[in-house]
Amino acid sequence: YRGSSAGSLIEDPKYKTNIEGATKAGLKVGVYFFTQAVNEVEAVEEASMVLECIKGYDISYPVFLDVEPSGSSNGRADSLDKATRTEICKAFCETIKQYGYTPGIYANKTWLESKLDMGVLGNYKVWLAQYSSEPTYQGRYDLWQYKSTGKIDGISGDVDLNMSYLGY
Repeated sequence: YRGSSAGSLIEDPKYKTNIEGATKAGLKVGVYFFTQAVNEVEAVEEASMVLECIKGYDISYPVFLDVEPSGSSNGRADSLDKATRTEICKAFCETIKQYGYTPGIYANKTWLESKLDMGVLGNYKVWLAQYSSEPTYQGRYDLWQYKSTGKIDGISGDVDLNMSYLGY
């Protein structure tokens, strides 16, 4: 992920353990990167970091760019305009695609509807985050994250629950 204040690139300390454990368990795996890029150059830098991290792993699900607010009151990319944010997403996705991976955008319903131009980003996979019994997002989506308080045997604490419509 990219930090929301200084913009440093940081690898999740659990990344290698998680991807290796999932792969060893026979699960299909993908990755996502939480962006705080403020321009296309930084988006390509983020994509390059992801490509370096996934080198040597069997990535069967898309490589998603996680586009959402930082959670702090002054995230460096939180106030970007729709056009700039869309171009950042496109630069990330095109870089991922150039290396043979399937790119995608992860965002909540509000951001998909108002903070991104999905007409420009429509060729990429879409992972919708909307915690409800049924999604109300009218656009196309390939995965749906419907809960953040799921329970899975062997994992302590809450986990996100998702439905995949990718067919693989």
